[in-house]
Amino acid sequence: MTPDQRGEVRLDRNGPIARIVLDRPAKRNALNTHMLTELRGRLDDVAADADVRVVTVESEGSVFCAGADTGEFSSTTPELILGPWTRLGQRVFAELADLPQTTVAVLSGSAFGGGLELAMHCDFRVAARSAQVALPEATLGTSPGWSGVDRVAGIAGLSAARMLALTGRRYSADDAHGLGIIDIVADDVVDATAELVADILRTTPVAQSVLKRALARPMVSAALVDSLAGAYLAASGETSATRRTQ
Repeated sequence: MTPDQRGEVRLDRNGPIARIVLDRPAKRNALNTHMLTELRGRLDDVAADADVRVVTVESEGSVFCAGADTGEFSSTTPELILGPWTRLGQRVFAELADLPQTTVAVLSGSAFGGGLELAMHCDFRVAARSAQVALPEATLGTSPGWSGVDRVAGIAGLSAARMLALTGRRYSADDAHGLGIIDIVADDVVDATAELVADILRTTPVAQSVLKRALARPMVSAALVDSLAGAYLAASGETSATRRTQ
């Protein structure tokens, strides 16, 4: 696999698989403005690549992502934190959630605050058994700013969102799996991710795109799936008539 782009957020592509890698281990991959901007660029690159079907979000070092880099705020006003900084993170994470490809967060280490919010914007989360997760913002006198609570509530329900957001408690990977915010817990996170990616690639691109868009809505209806499927078939030039002749 050849790296396409390097920096604090690295992009590697290998056929239908793209790896977005947080590469700032000395700072526990804490997110600053520069990293968020780089992440946005990497997302734009993979969104435009029709050959990529699966995107993994990974990290270097022992921590997946420690959240926001608070050192960046040492001389920043609250208005700037709540304004451009919060909006930038929200836009970038929304772009991650809206990628046409299926996305997998690979938590080889712990994910706290914005790091967990980042993972929650992926379609799947695979975690090492030793990893921990938390939304500790309330213990610091603030709240998660990058739509993490909404993502937890939408994926795992209000009970899980309350437990994470209102207590700031750290959860082991196994306990987070029990809450419904981690999909797979494994002793070997690399093998578990490879197995999941292989399963995804055994499906068809059209099915993945249709189902991803349908599942993004609160209620998945048969009519919605039918309408999306029809749109994708028409866009690809395939119709019921052409299928009957094959």
